[in-house]
Amino acid sequence: MQTGDERAVRHLSARAYGVNQAVGGILAMQGVYQSASAIHGSQGCVESIQAVLSGHYREPVTIHNIAIHEYNLISGGGKSIHEALRLILSRHNPDVVAVIGTTLTESVGEDLEQTVQSFQEENRAYLRDKMLIAVHLPDCEGSLEAGYGKMVYSVVKEVIHQSSGVIRKKRKDRINLLPGAHLSPGDVMELKEIIASFGLEVIVLPDLSSSLTGHLMKGYTPLSQGGIPLDYLRELSASVYTIAIGLAMEPAAQLLREYLHIPYCLFKSVTGLRETDAFFAFLQQLSRSETQVKYRWQRQFLLDTMLDARSVYRGKRVAVLLEEDQRTSLLQMLAEMGVEPAKLPQGLAAPAEDCRMLEGGDAVADFWIGNSFAQQRAASVGIRYILAGFPVFNRLGTPFTLSVGYRGTAERLRDYGNSLLNAGPAKGSGTEGKHWG
Repeated sequence: MQTGDERAVRHLSARAYGVNQAVGGILAMQGVYQSASAIHGSQGCVESIQAVLSGHYREPVTIHNIAIHEYNLISGGGKSIHEALRLILSRHNPDVVAVIGTTLTESVGEDLEQTVQSFQEENRAYLRDKMLIAVHLPDCEGSLEAGYGKMVYSVVKEVIHQSSGVIRKKRKDRINLLPGAHLSPGDVMELKEIIASFGLEVIVLPDLSSSLTGHLMKGYTPLSQGGIPLDYLRELSASVYTIAIGLAMEPAAQLLREYLHIPYCLFKSVTGLRETDAFFAFLQQLSRSETQVKYRWQRQFLLDTMLDARSVYRGKRVAVLLEEDQRTSLLQMLAEMGVEPAKLPQGLAAPAEDCRMLEGGDAVADFWIGNSFAQQRAASVGIRYILAGFPVFNRLGTPFTLSVGYRGTAERLRDYGNSLLNAGPAKGSGTEGKHWG
């Protein structure tokens, strides 16, 4: 088990740069159609989350704020939350509303779940065709990945609650897909196309492929413009299987199995030759269909790419400064190319935006992979750096990048390989890499 100091180090940099649980929760809600997210906390918290999400996806992201005032410290914030919910519902008529509690919510002792439940009971008739959830996502612990997983878990929990007593006939050709926070909208679209190629219908939660990918919207919008609609979301219970991608999505898949008796299969990633082969083999077995010719061609192309790039990657060491699911995914892919992971100081885990905490460690790396927050630090110590993960600024097309399947793996290997070829030797390190710090 980790000590308290190790956990503090693990999440220090994520909190420092605003990439925390609340960001993950808001991101997950962008994959639910006509949803509204309301943060119970300071306006500054809302603005920082909007800035980091909009900067990465280059799309407007609307977040509602339920402010905490001085009098809430004495009388509680229940009245303010009820008033804010009435305002959001009456003005914007969302299908789904997520009320997100922050560290400030916990510091004032607000029972967010009870407050939202009492609002539901008072407005049961009006909320009959809507979904209202409450989830605590304090920024003093956890990370984007954790908040994303908790939000998906809360949505699934409410779906199960609303479907209690409703018997839905199982669809043998329908499965659920729970994609992790490390997958881009482009990745989600690729997975949907792969699954559909086996004659299977797929319900995706959350579905960022139709939400954060180039809406030419006209003016301001207070609700998410893409994602899975509420009526389709309720069809989760009619699926015969669930695929979860990333460890953070397993709790939601377990919930579906426990209450709706839907079995699930967990994939740590669908990146790399071995993981992608396993994914296609599972779909073949589930659908009793053969893999389409185009994917066989993509596999051959990937093998050729791996053969061409073997000399570029072999023997190198990498430090992947990203959250756990994406770190696992990329390390599995790079291991197939002969790349070894650099040893990180004990207690440190991704994301590691503040790389100063790595100084004095004994790790050796030829290159780092991380988000925009670590880029400047890598340059100052002369380390080759490859941008990936969240957030990535000053890049076009980030939401469309692929890392899954044969095609996505080939693209990652090509892009990373070209970065290594064009970067030249690390500053002051010859060709063998450089010590941390």
